[in-house]
Order: sequence, then structure tokens, then C-alpha cells
Amino acid sequence: MGTNTKPKRIVTKIGDIFCVELDNNAKGFFQFIAIDSTCMNSSVVRVFMKHYPIDKEVSIEDIVSDKVDFYTHTILRAGIDNNIWYKVGKSQDVGENDMHKVYFGLAHEFKHENFKLIPVDPMNNWNIWQINACHIFVGSLPERLYGHVEDGSVMPFHLIKARMISGYYPVSLKIYSVSKRTPRPEYKSYIKDTSDGKDIYICFQGDYFEKAVIPIEGKLTKISRDEAVLNGMDIVGKKFSDTNWKAQNFITEEEFNKAWDSIE
Repeated sequence: MGTNTKPKRIVTKIGDIFCVELDNNAKGFFQFIAIDSTCMNSSVVRVFMKHYPIDKEVSIEDIVSDKVDFYTHTILRAGIDNNIWYKVGKSQDVGENDMHKVYFGLAHEFKHENFKLIPVDPMNNWNIWQINACHIFVGSLPERLYGHVEDGSVMPFHLIKARMISGYYPVSLKIYSVSKRTPRPEYKSYIKDTSDGKDIYICFQGDYFEKAVIPIEGKLTKISRDEAVLNGMDIVGKKFSDTNWKAQNFITEEEFNKAWDSIE
């Protein structure tokens, strides 16, 4: 008889807490807090800020009392089946008071007009909503909501894990036209951009410039933060969060190091 390879059935219920094993022997947690009937009946989770050593025992009470890093929609089953997260417990405390203050938003590139789809500027075509509430068309997003609206997409498991590690989604999202990406202080981001037809490479530690390969007097030169400070260079004041980076700007540490090591 053949071996039964059918995956174990895992029932998920509101209040369940999941662990995500991250880089550098760390782990983080999130909680399943609602099913959003106005967003494809997807699961809404609140992701907690604190990371812990992978072998540290963490109580459910400590997990749910932590500050919330972000809220998002996702498909829990996909993350379970791909071994990205696993259930570790449950709490009746789902942060209900704060949950109802959360706004999600999507900027659409088309609108319906006379039974046709008309292309429009998505920055003037925002819908916002709260969990299980009607979507509201607001046109341009009110400034009071800048930085306070979460992207309303149903996020795949790999992007949720990436944001837990880095503090932001490393993809092109319209939400970042009105909300800054906020990297975790310990995370290093590696960026490749083009200036005057030349590729430049920048490493940020958290929100701050650490080192770069940039054109100086027509020649690519590597510069550290200390050197940039000593020479009064403008790049010292460059913050990661001040730019709406696109997906193609993000590179690996290996690609950055290859550019860095290629300079004498």
C-alpha cells in the first residue's frame, strides 16, 4: 500500500497565534483577528513588533501584549502548507478596540463609467475601508490618513515574512506613494539605482545611509558613512524612507558586495 501523503488538517480560528521563523535565528508572531467579508473573505492578521531568539519560550500573554507592527490580509492556509508559519496557541484578546481603527486602502487604475472601464490616475482613485465595512471612494487620499492606511491587497505569505524581517514590503505598491517605508532599525537594505546613466549602489542600516558606490567626478567610488561625514557629502542625509523605491531597486547583499569589491 502506498504511503498517505495527505497533509495534516489544521483548523484555524479567530484568535489563533502563529510563529514565523525569520533570518538570523530569530522568530516573530502574528494573530488571526478577523475574516474580512469585504475583501474576498480573506483572513486579517495583526503582526507583532518584537522578535525573539528562535529557542526562546514566549508566553501567549507576552505575545498579545506587544506593540502591533502592521495589519494585513492573507491566506493562512497557504502559509501553513508552505511551512512559512505554524500555529503556537490562541488568545481571546484580538485587540478589538484597535482593530476597528485600522484603515485599508487601494488605488485603482480604472473606474467604471457608462458600463466601461476608463483609465485614470490611481492617486485620484482611492477606496478605503475598515474590516467588514463598506468600501468608501475618497478620490485623493486625505492627508490625515497618510501613514495610517495599510495596503488592502491580500498579501502572499512570502511578502508578509519579508515585511516582518525588514519592516516593509520589497515590491512596488501604490500605498508607498502616500506612506513611507519604515525599515526596522537593525535591517540592512541594499539598493541599486541609476544616476546620469550610471548604476549606483547604496546600503542603508535602518533608515540611514551606511555606505555606497557612487559616481564622483565621473568615476565610480566607494564611500563609507564616516568618509561621507568627513567630506560633508549630501548623501549623509539621505534616508531610505524618503524615496518610493520600486521593486527593481532592491538587490541582494551579494550583488551590493560585488559592486563594492570591484572598486580599487
